[in-house]
Amino acid sequence: MYTFCSDKCRTATWNKIGVKGDDSMDFSSADADDDTGYRHETKESGAKAGAPSKMEIVNAEYSYSARTDRVTLKIGALRNRSGEKTGSIRFELFMSKTGPFSPGTKLSGYTMAVTSVYEPLRVNSAYSNVTSTMRPIEKKSGTYRPVLFVRELNEDGDWKLTAYVNFSAPEKIL
Repeated sequence: MYTFCSDKCRTATWNKIGVKGDDSMDFSSADADDDTGYRHETKESGAKAGAPSKMEIVNAEYSYSARTDRVTLKIGALRNRSGEKTGSIRFELFMSKTGPFSPGTKLSGYTMAVTSVYEPLRVNSAYSNVTSTMRPIEKKSGTYRPVLFVRELNEDGDWKLTAYVNFSAPEKIL
């Protein structure tokens, strides 16, 4: 089942949970510490000093509809398990050609979609029932293993990996 809403609907929903509603962000290439080839925005507000926060993802899912050309990410909860406030947060759907992700592995593939930037989470707080629908940044035909990355903006301007989910079913992109 695919449920999509208009930009107006999406912005209204995001603003309720503290998401910055700036869909006009510029993206540029960057080298990831985990070599996933993600893209990052150039804004640097909401940065966190020090090591990436400890976050927990509960009940994540995604869908892609070629008919409507939309990616939908749904997260039951993203919890801040750190002893301090996080930096700004965003979610990325990565399409891995080399299989599931684990820390230290180098993935081959591409970033299909990136959400708008979410406000930092306070200590012991969470985003609940997050749904984000967007157009893909890029699509390449083939069969991929989808991975959801949660990234946090650090004071060095890089988006650091803080949590991830490997989806079990391969996705065929036409």
